[in-house]
Amino acid sequence: MSQQKITPTQNSRSEKTTAYLSADTLKRCESGMFLLGLKSRSIFIEQAVNFYSGYLQAQTHSDYLSATITHAMEGVIENTENRLARMMFKEAVELAKLTSMLADINEMDDGAIERLHYKCVQEVKKINGVITFEDTVKRQKLKSV
Repeated sequence: MSQQKITPTQNSRSEKTTAYLSADTLKRCESGMFLLGLKSRSIFIEQAVNFYSGYLQAQTHSDYLSATITHAMEGVIENTENRLARMMFKEAVELAKLTSMLADINEMDDGAIERLHYKCVQEVKKINGVITFEDTVKRQKLKSV
């Protein structure tokens, strides 16, 4: 990945200034210059100041950004909730059709219905709510053996 070399802006006039920096800071400056392929310490320092200034401005605007991001996330969550609710409604309709069909086919007394309900609740707890047709058939075959 090639690094774009940034020079001081052409429209601004550079002004000479003096800054006292620790030896460690100068070493980090030289290291940064090498990493970016810069030939001038002034350019590196100007880029570092611009970056840090932008960082500070972002910190002061974080409340605005937080509110904006929160609002966007609320919209995404609301859309997801709506899609899930529609999907759950469709599944409930399909389940109601199956249940009605099975009730018409099987004539069960109240006791049998209670036992079936209890058995299903225990089974769903045991399998943590993950129901597959294949696993149910296997469990039924094991119980009948």
